[in-house]
Amino acid sequence: MSLAKNNALDEISWELNPRLLRMMNDATRMEAAQRTKPGPTAFTTRFLVQATFPHSDPGIHYFERGTEWLKLSISAPPHIGVPYGSLPRLLLAWICTEAVKTQSPVIGLGKSQSAFLKKLGLHNDGRYIGKLKEQTLRLVRSMISVTGSNSGAVTIENMMVAKKAFFFWDVRALDCEKWESTLTLNTDFFEAIMSAPVPLKMEALQSLRHSPLAMDIYAWLVYRMYTLQKSKRTEMKIPISSLRRQFGSNYATDKQGARDFKKTFIRRLDEALLFYPEARHHVEIYREYIKLTPAQLHIPPDKKESKQKRSLDGANRENGKKRTLA
Repeated sequence: MSLAKNNALDEISWELNPRLLRMMNDATRMEAAQRTKPGPTAFTTRFLVQATFPHSDPGIHYFERGTEWLKLSISAPPHIGVPYGSLPRLLLAWICTEAVKTQSPVIGLGKSQSAFLKKLGLHNDGRYIGKLKEQTLRLVRSMISVTGSNSGAVTIENMMVAKKAFFFWDVRALDCEKWESTLTLNTDFFEAIMSAPVPLKMEALQSLRHSPLAMDIYAWLVYRMYTLQKSKRTEMKIPISSLRRQFGSNYATDKQGARDFKKTFIRRLDEALLFYPEARHHVEIYREYIKLTPAQLHIPPDKKESKQKRSLDGANRENGKKRTLA
């Protein structure tokens, strides 16, 4: 049974499986922790919520995704490749979080790969050790371009995540514990983070990591519900075709591709809603679009004009100037 209100004709059923049961348990723990310790445990940037990295290896050194209003393109050296999958998403969320917490562009990654894996909440085993190094290199070697358009005006911003990086993760080196691996963020990227960070729960991202699409939908839904509430609109209808351009550029462009994307999107939306239960009855699925109605904020601002409110108010002011991505 879908957690979202499914008004489309093609109902999608849920099957309990170990992965789903684990996420349900994780969501229960996160909800309990939220009651005693509310507030964000992670941040990301607006443009990475509105346009995302590839879910799987595209096998090329250039990738583009987005809609007619905003596009994100990534280019990387041919022998390196573009970042993809869950790890770069966790990496960026952790990097953004550290930047917000420390107010500094210099990020300490730990004295070993195992230390860094621990920071990311991942197990220190063969599944992640090799991938961590590969995806970190792909991320810091890539050029990210964000292009926005509105009423004939086009804005383009090109940036790299880091301007300098020092990795000392050679497990064979006897003195590796003497050195701290560091990442110095590019000024433009650091300013993009600090101007309006989007608050999230790291626990949700970590639990959803087996599906990059579910991670993307979770972050997007949190951001969308905030902007919907601030705009004082009573509802927002988002075409499935627009969502496919934003999240599913790897799907075929024919009718079967549209059906496949919609089926997968709804399944991953249900997983994301486990971690944002306040929105559960505010997302309705129709044949051609989904409808959002204002829900309780996932991470409510506190009474003292929290960083979340200040930062996202900046995003809302910008949204008043140009149309946001559907």
